This record gives sequence, C-alpha cells and structure tokens, in this order.
Amino acid sequence: MKLKIVKPQWEHMDEILNALEDFKKYPNELKENISGSSDILSFERTEDWLDFVQEGVGNPGWMPFIQYLALDEENKVIGFINLRLKLNEFLLNFGGHIGYGVVPSRRKQGYATEMLKQTLKIAKKEGIDEILITCLDSNIASEKVILNNGGIYEDSRIDGDKNIKRFWIK
Repeated sequence: MKLKIVKPQWEHMDEILNALEDFKKYPNELKENISGSSDILSFERTEDWLDFVQEGVGNPGWMPFIQYLALDEENKVIGFINLRLKLNEFLLNFGGHIGYGVVPSRRKQGYATEMLKQTLKIAKKEGIDEILITCLDSNIASEKVILNNGGIYEDSRIDGDKNIKRFWIK
C-alpha cells in the first residue's frame, strides 16, 4: 500500500474538499468534527482552516500540534492526522497525542493502521517517546488499529456520555 503523510498545502485544496464531500455522504460521520482534522468543520471556509493549520493562526486553548494529510498513490486525501506535541489535561484524559480519521469510502483497507504507523515515527522524531492514543470504546476498528501498532491498554475514562479507552505506545 502506497501512502504518504504530508503537511497540508494549497495544492491539496481540491482533494481536501473532495475528502469533505466523502464525509458528507455519511451524515452520522458529521455529528462531531472529523477525527484528526483540527476541527476542520468549525471553520466557515476551508481556506481559513488551511491558514490555521499551516501558520498556527490563533485559537486560544490549542496545544502545539502538526496537522497532516494522508495521501494515496494518486495524491487523493484519504485521511486527516493531528499530532499533538504536548498534552493538556483534556488531551491527557481523552484526546491523546494523535488523532486520525479516514474518509468513509476508504475504510477497511488498512489505511488507518498505516497512517498511525507512519505518524508514530514522526512523533518519535519530534521527541515524543511515550505516545498516548485514545478511541471511543465503541470504535472497535480504531482499537484494532491502535493494538496493531503496539498500543497497550491503560484504562477507560468517562467524558460526558462517552467512554474513552486510553492506550500507550512506547
């Protein structure tokens, strides 16, 4: 499987928009923001999101992060990845260091496992030796991705009406 992890650039805009259209075909996917996307849906314009993730244009309360896209061999966006370089209390309890989301039409093809594998290498290069990854207890697919990448279950924590499983990868 050919997959590359890149920082979003203006040249990716059409493919980012195509990925968002893919999510819109599955309304249940949009009840909350797209995992790993740095809250892309909360921006009025996708261009504003791109400015935000490229330049760190201010959103108070955000911890330092690097935004990535996962591209297939045809440079189509198949997923979003957010690498958080530091954790605040919320991220330590519920969000973790890495968030990722695969566009619905490309799921169950091993992309999430490869996305996380490559992002773990990036995290190590950024000096993060112990990496926290979380998922909803109902998200069996994400749990398998985490376990396949060496995740060790620590515990589960309640965030409102959500039960969040926490895993560490060393």
